[in-house]
Amino acid sequence: MGAVRDYYAGKVVLLTGATGLLGKVLVQKLLRDFTHIRRLYVLIRPKTHPNGTVTEPRDRLWHEVLQSSAFDRLRGALGERFTELVEEKVVAVAGDLSQDRLGMDEETYRRLQGEVQLVINCAAMVTFDGPLDTGLSLNTLGPKRVLEFASASRPAIAHVSTCYVNGTRQGEIAEEPLDPQLVISGSNGGQGASYDVDEEVQALSRRIAQIKARPLPLWRRILPRGPGAPETGWTRRAWVEKQLVEEGLRWARSRGWSDTYTFTKAMGEQLLLRYRGDVPVVIVRPAIIEGALEAPEPGWLDGFRMLDPLVVAYGRGSLPDFPGNPQSVLDIVPADVVVNALLAVTPQARAGDDEMVYQVASGVENPITLRQFADLVQEHFQRQSLAGRGGAQRPLPRVTFPKRDRFLRRLRYRFILPLRVVEVLATVLSPLPQGRRLRAQVRSRLAALGRLEYYIRIYGPYAEVSCQYLSRRLRAVWDGLSEDDRALLNFDLSGLDWRHYIQEVYVPGIRRFLLGMTAPQDRAATAERARSDGPTPGVENVAEAPNGSASPEAGTGLLVEERRSAPGIVAAPSAEVDRWARRTLLKRLVRWSFRFVTGLGYRFYLSLRCEGIENIPTPGPFIVAANHNSHLDTGAILQGLGKRADRVSALAAKDYWFRNKPLSWFADTVLGTAPFDRHSRVADSLGLAVGLLGRGRSLLFFPQGGRSASGEAQPFKGGIGLLALETGVPVVPARVTGTYRALPKGRFLPRRHPVMVRFGPPIYPAGYRHSGAGTDLPEAARRFAADVQRAVEALN
Repeated sequence: MGAVRDYYAGKVVLLTGATGLLGKVLVQKLLRDFTHIRRLYVLIRPKTHPNGTVTEPRDRLWHEVLQSSAFDRLRGALGERFTELVEEKVVAVAGDLSQDRLGMDEETYRRLQGEVQLVINCAAMVTFDGPLDTGLSLNTLGPKRVLEFASASRPAIAHVSTCYVNGTRQGEIAEEPLDPQLVISGSNGGQGASYDVDEEVQALSRRIAQIKARPLPLWRRILPRGPGAPETGWTRRAWVEKQLVEEGLRWARSRGWSDTYTFTKAMGEQLLLRYRGDVPVVIVRPAIIEGALEAPEPGWLDGFRMLDPLVVAYGRGSLPDFPGNPQSVLDIVPADVVVNALLAVTPQARAGDDEMVYQVASGVENPITLRQFADLVQEHFQRQSLAGRGGAQRPLPRVTFPKRDRFLRRLRYRFILPLRVVEVLATVLSPLPQGRRLRAQVRSRLAALGRLEYYIRIYGPYAEVSCQYLSRRLRAVWDGLSEDDRALLNFDLSGLDWRHYIQEVYVPGIRRFLLGMTAPQDRAATAERARSDGPTPGVENVAEAPNGSASPEAGTGLLVEERRSAPGIVAAPSAEVDRWARRTLLKRLVRWSFRFVTGLGYRFYLSLRCEGIENIPTPGPFIVAANHNSHLDTGAILQGLGKRADRVSALAAKDYWFRNKPLSWFADTVLGTAPFDRHSRVADSLGLAVGLLGRGRSLLFFPQGGRSASGEAQPFKGGIGLLALETGVPVVPARVTGTYRALPKGRFLPRRHPVMVRFGPPIYPAGYRHSGAGTDLPEAARRFAADVQRAVEALN
């Protein structure tokens, strides 16, 4: 056993930021290779939803962390032992880094002060232009609160920062702590403003209080927020947040930082240096964190980061050029390399040690320029295009690098303003179906261009850096490791093959984990497996069908993946899909009237209540997966969805709802359902569902296959998993209670009984099919269905 492993043996660790990218990689690393730690406390804030419901820390730990695809391999390797290991080692603690006493109650705070031997602080507001108050509370004052926690028994602190706390500095940047009395704007030879970090925090706090005390201007209450916005006017809360965002950027840039994130993180470092006392502290500064090199899986990512949306936009043919200096060094580090370095340098923490900063960067030992990165990405997409249907090849131009101001002017006057004109025309024509379709297309395109403009303004400065982050201290730690520790914690970037990493690891990871796409070489095997599957799990009663779009992780607006027929599923003929997707004027009127009348019954007779509607993904398609106890379930869920139900296409069992012409007319015209043959093969029965997804519809699905005769939940079948995995559509778990008492199976008229519908956080299928070699589609579908069922049961 190496010295690093010895250091962690028997340790009690407190981790913040477990729900983030690095936090997930770190937790899986500890559970996989450091099981000899005594306990891992995970600080997680209870999540309060707008309707007042609260998701407790333990539920967030399981749903947002441990159900992540980062743990697929570990779950597969350990089986039932995975749950046992988690229960033995990991404890969720209710807390919040932005609050005094870390948001813990007094008893828990004092108890953990006596137990914890190491604090790893990964929590941060990572939005580059986040509100100033959030950044100040979390990024700046959060580290100081961690120090206050450590003042009792003085555990070691490992604080994750970023290389970019160095702001606009130029040249070689050593691994040195930031001076609490030095502003970055004075670090390049200039005078800079008078600065003291404590005075700066006080001034910022006063400024935040002033902004929050401002009344909402009258003209803001009247002026629309913008095309397609859900609100007709500004709310005071939205207006105040906008002011805080703008003030944060203005203040940061005046002090020599590019954005609020790096500015507030820098002040957090300065406070650590000033108040650390005799607490052992190390600061780990990674550069641009991207997809994992090896673990939890090659290319693993959890949400779009700095480069990812730009890479996908280029792959789609939407971004032929990007403002920046082609010779600028793009300092990329894989996520697992950062975690390995963090675990390796933490034992170096010493009280009073000025050599406390370690930079995890590749720009000196193994640099890659922006030009080289773009060329490697282009080569990859020339072989394996991201645009078009089924991966059809499409030539992509070599990326050019214009000046940022010129690029933004061209974007606004050549693309955005003409689309604004078309949008006005489409709004005038909106009474016609063609006008509504045109308006939807234009607004989607405007949203994409708006996000592109945002990315250029926020990330543009990082494509023009003229500095090199030295990592000599980190190299010395690597040189001092034993062979065992080097094998366990590989963070040596000097020999990283950039061509292999970008073309075989990073970009394929974007396809798999962010876009939910199957590699072309896997599709033939997938189709063959689907043809050999047995009967499709069916739906006895109405079940909705979702719009087919990429998951919100992929929903940057720049690149909404064109929905295609899922591999292995025989798509229904276009004419048949058109028939069931078409919403004539008669159907719209009849369905609206029926839902209005039944809505009165649900509201006043059944006292229907709905919670968690904020969990429904917008925009884009989704699948609602719910328990099924009564004929009332479908109506209750549709009433709960409100206006979103208009975009929901219902699937109903063909042998039940379409067994004769009168019932078929009622199911189609009044209920808005489409037939689902639950006795056919998977490839045949899901074809219509995939077609409806391709038309932008959403689904309601009852995965247990029929109404429960006892009111107890029945096992979910794999059809929901197969449909989600093959289309990439997020699944929203939903639980309906009270309908069994009101209208059980066999009863004709409902009795009066309260009904409740709860929607949980969506579950995304990306990653379920990629949990290691040997994982086939049917097994992944069953596992996905089981996770959906657990999520539905947790809503009880």
